[in-house]
Amino acid sequence: MKRSKTKMLILSALFAALTAVGAFIKIPIPFVPVTMQVMFVSFAAILLGPYYGALSQLVYIFTGLSGIPVFAKGGGLTYVFQPSFGFLVGFVFAAYTIGRIFEILK
Repeated sequence: MKRSKTKMLILSALFAALTAVGAFIKIPIPFVPVTMQVMFVSFAAILLGPYYGALSQLVYIFTGLSGIPVFAKGGGLTYVFQPSFGFLVGFVFAAYTIGRIFEILK
């Protein structure tokens, strides 16, 4: 069943918001906290596919870099200097890869 582009964009925004919520459900450990974000990244990839799953994570990252505190330790442009920013960039690649693998296995 083909989904409309508008519906997919709305679902991408929803998964970006769910990833932001997942950042605040965490187990605090030094340096990089363990969060529920990985689960929402995986769900976005499986349910939306590789392109819209990766888009949802790009929306999440750019929302946080614009200054809205949606990351586990705040937000803003200076967040690129945090040790956990590499994980956030990895979310985009993970969403694409998981979505692509799921498409192949489907």
